[in-house]
Amino acid sequence: MTAWVAAKLAERKDVEVIERTPEGFLAVRAIGGYEFAVAVLGVPVSRVIELADVDPLFLKHSKPELVINVPSGTLWSGAAIGRVHAAFASFGTLGDIARAAKTGDAGSFRDKGMGYFITAMTQHSNVASVSYVYDSVVRAERRHGEPITVAVIDAYNMGAEHVRNARARVGPFDVIVKSSSYGGISSAAHAAAMDMGAQALGVRDLMKRLGS
Repeated sequence: MTAWVAAKLAERKDVEVIERTPEGFLAVRAIGGYEFAVAVLGVPVSRVIELADVDPLFLKHSKPELVINVPSGTLWSGAAIGRVHAAFASFGTLGDIARAAKTGDAGSFRDKGMGYFITAMTQHSNVASVSYVYDSVVRAERRHGEPITVAVIDAYNMGAEHVRNARARVGPFDVIVKSSSYGGISSAAHAAAMDMGAQALGVRDLMKRLGS
């Protein structure tokens, strides 16, 4: 899988692979000379990327600043994400290599969509902490009230199918919110969420829900 990623990067003009390190990582150089190490996992979509998959990467002499998985659709567990972030590294997909390179600090790279929601929830006066359950699901511990599990989906218009697919993929949640501030949420989506004991909300209503 690492060789396949190296071949894909060879087709780009904004990043290049310098070498494969003794640890098996890809040493990548961006335009401007910034260099960083990328670890490649190959966990299939039938599994979840767990702590045991990423922990060995950070026990080696040289450590990666970015960990990616191929295929991109595989879920990352909160424990795996926490381990990566604790090592001052980031996680993502093949496309995130170039995005991380542009930051000049690959270890600090974060998905913009999820980063926005986590920042917004963390800054809420009634939220004590926010942690990952999966890469698209977070748990907000509230100062007053029970914790709320929030699933984030990438959809312009949220329909009932989006809600059902999210439930099938990540399990139960209290709120499902779409990452785009544009578009809307259909009545069918609201009904599907209610049938699951959840709510389909926009960003503004999510903020209200966190405080209620």
